[in-house]
Amino acid sequence: MPQDRSNLDTHNFRTLLSNALDLRRPLIGETQAYRVFSGEADGVPGVFVDLYGQGAVLIIYEGTAPRGFNAEVEAGTVLALLAPLGARAVYLKIFAKDRSRLGGELPPGVTNPQPAAGEALPEAILIRENQWQLEIRLYDGLSTGLFLDQRANRAWVSRWVADRCRGNTSETAVLNTFAYTCAFSIAAAVGGTRNGVVGGVGTTSVDVSGRYLDWGKRSFAHNGIDIAAHRFARMDTFEFFAYAGRKGLRYDLIILDPPSFASGNKKKKIRPWSAASDYARLVSEASGLLKPRGVIFASTNTQDLCRAGRLEREIVKGIGRVPRWVELPAPPIDFARDQDRFAALAFMP
Repeated sequence: MPQDRSNLDTHNFRTLLSNALDLRRPLIGETQAYRVFSGEADGVPGVFVDLYGQGAVLIIYEGTAPRGFNAEVEAGTVLALLAPLGARAVYLKIFAKDRSRLGGELPPGVTNPQPAAGEALPEAILIRENQWQLEIRLYDGLSTGLFLDQRANRAWVSRWVADRCRGNTSETAVLNTFAYTCAFSIAAAVGGTRNGVVGGVGTTSVDVSGRYLDWGKRSFAHNGIDIAAHRFARMDTFEFFAYAGRKGLRYDLIILDPPSFASGNKKKKIRPWSAASDYARLVSEASGLLKPRGVIFASTNTQDLCRAGRLEREIVKGIGRVPRWVELPAPPIDFARDQDRFAALAFMP
């Protein structure tokens, strides 16, 4: 149960953090990156701790975290408990209750290379997740380059691609939209190199940010994957859909993991994006690019779409019928009690 906000001291937090870490023990051999402490689910609203191998991130949401919570002091508490797992630093990210007062600027401290506790780490570090390595940047801004809640789904993508490749004599094509730093693409590419694979895999990663696509390319290199069979398209997803349609491109697996909101581009005639109102259109256009027996993986952390049955309804609306649903893994241990924060489905239209 959540602690009384007026009665949370270092001893109480250490106890809660230790209990949370005990629940995550099964993850230690599986991955170097996971959520160690998950806010209210672990006893303290608005306080989260993520571990990325050598470094950890202490995340505080102003207005939700206890008023007396001393982030600088508790960063030391976090480091003391995570040091036996290899952590050498704890970085602090404080999310303002009213971000509008920041005038579009990043909150103070999120790009500070000096941690709140421990020793400064390199700008980029590598972590191991499942069978691949990923580049992480702990003080690159509000995020680190990896969404931890998708870890089990990335493993599913890798297995799905491996299975499809074994049944294909031709290349298995994977389209990763809103690709960010291409973690799903890495998982797919690794799946295409497993024992017994025949046709191999070719991924296409689509994102509006060239910087993030370059980040993804580095992760491909870290895994020893030749990017010759993989494509990186700096485009809006709907812009790419139109391009792929004109070129007759088709895919075995399409990954849809969009942000909640995105600004448009009048010059390119790109409309602003809202997941809550545009998800059905996204599914509709993606389904037209699937090969026979192709699968779409669709996920969101938009709260309106995370309500029971809402994402399913948007998918049905998008394709005009009830699809054949494909089973996905259960949420991993570190997110099992936060299922109302995200939703993911896979289906064959």
